[in-house]
Amino acid sequence: MIRTLVMLLCSLCVIGCGKPTPSERSVRPSEVLDFDTLFAQRCAGCHGNNGAGSGAIALHDSSYLSVAGKFTIRDLITNGREGTLMPSFQSNTGNPLTDAQIDSIVIGMSEHWGGDVPPFARGRRYEVQQGDASKGRGAFADLCAHCHGQDGLGNEAGSVVSPEYLALVSPQYLRSVILFGRPELGMPQFAGKTDDQTIDDIVAWLQSHKKAGATSK
Repeated sequence: MIRTLVMLLCSLCVIGCGKPTPSERSVRPSEVLDFDTLFAQRCAGCHGNNGAGSGAIALHDSSYLSVAGKFTIRDLITNGREGTLMPSFQSNTGNPLTDAQIDSIVIGMSEHWGGDVPPFARGRRYEVQQGDASKGRGAFADLCAHCHGQDGLGNEAGSVVSPEYLALVSPQYLRSVILFGRPELGMPQFAGKTDDQTIDDIVAWLQSHKKAGATSK
């Protein structure tokens, strides 16, 4: 009787200890494809919860997503941006993102935050190009002086010409925040108020205050 009971318990243990079902198997980090999970884990630390902006520019912005485009955004995630704090998420040997995960983030941003593109954002250029600093000074005074002062030294908002600040930001970042603003910080966008070349001129004037040899981060 006791022997029979022991054998029965052993049989139950064998049955209960079989292979886990697919739903019970733990998911490897490289297998996670859910957009919300990936963005929270990899992007929110700099770009804010729900892409609302934090240490870096907001991504929850249909204007930004339209002008930058999926190809550029995918390239930035894959390769990072040299000279800035934006890392490459594919060459990261610690825990890189797979191609499928990068696609999930790019597509997810578009599906979640793409929305209607404002008319002023259509046909705009994303990448910064050569500007004329002498023209940029006057454009800065017209567009930016109310908040940042005539010489960029600060007024309602802080200085944007200090070498310390310029060592922390890239020319592309400056162009992007002028185009799209930093709404979480109260900075408006100027994409609908001026043209691409004028923004490049302003960036050139700002960059002229940068110390020689300083690198953006």
